[in-house]
Amino acid sequence: MAMKSEWKKVVEKYRKELQYAHNLKITRSGDTALHIAVSDGQEEIVADLIHLMQSTRINHAKEAVKTKNERDNTPLHTAAAMGNLPMCKLIAQVDPLLVGERNCEGETPFFLAALYGKKEAFLCLHKICVDQDRKQAKRPEDGDTIHQDNKQGAKIGYKYAKREDGDTILHCAINGEYFDLAFQIVHLYPKLVDSVNEQGFFPLHLLATKPSAFRSGSHLGRFYKLIYHSIFVDELTHEHEDDQRPPAIIKSRKEEKNPNYPENYRTCINFFRLFWNMAHV
Repeated sequence: MAMKSEWKKVVEKYRKELQYAHNLKITRSGDTALHIAVSDGQEEIVADLIHLMQSTRINHAKEAVKTKNERDNTPLHTAAAMGNLPMCKLIAQVDPLLVGERNCEGETPFFLAALYGKKEAFLCLHKICVDQDRKQAKRPEDGDTIHQDNKQGAKIGYKYAKREDGDTILHCAINGEYFDLAFQIVHLYPKLVDSVNEQGFFPLHLLATKPSAFRSGSHLGRFYKLIYHSIFVDELTHEHEDDQRPPAIIKSRKEEKNPNYPENYRTCINFFRLFWNMAHV
């Protein structure tokens, strides 16, 4: 309650000194009040600050959300890394191009959502990339007709999907063992299957180094095997931004009938099969 009261004072201070306070850096790391409110999970305060900046004669909101700290992170970088969906939407609405803004390591908010396994935030930012593609497709002067829907990777999304060391969002999702997110990325951005980082690794190489993804890679005692066979995970499906989620995996009859394969093992095998097929198209 005390913390909320302090934040209300910050909002009131901004109301009085908005012309100077909207992009004022108040920490040693160069964070603004908006950065701090986002990192503190203060959704209501973030909304208040942005609406306040938008309500003045000179709209300061766009400049405020583009302000970077010493690591070149914008408030959207922070919101995406946290996976805070409401704040991602709110900030990106002010300036959709922020989705592709890079920090000192060449990471975009779109990239950070995948790096930290924030699937809902990632799908939200992916949709913004798709919307940007559609807007560009309506410009005849561009000379580049883009046909996109939410089932396919955005052309702009591919540009935002890699950082300076060559790692892509797919590399990061697999390396972090966010396999459900990696599954979505393979569907939305299939060309990333063939991407190579500076170490010469394809995403498939990283998947092969994850023994936890496959039953054969874990040596379990009899008691733990019993527990393992009792663990279930949701069947992976390709998730659409409009919440229409048709099944993306068809299990073989052998898998359906074999009671020796636990659900999570079948899920990993299905994912690996999909990944392998995409890599050899």
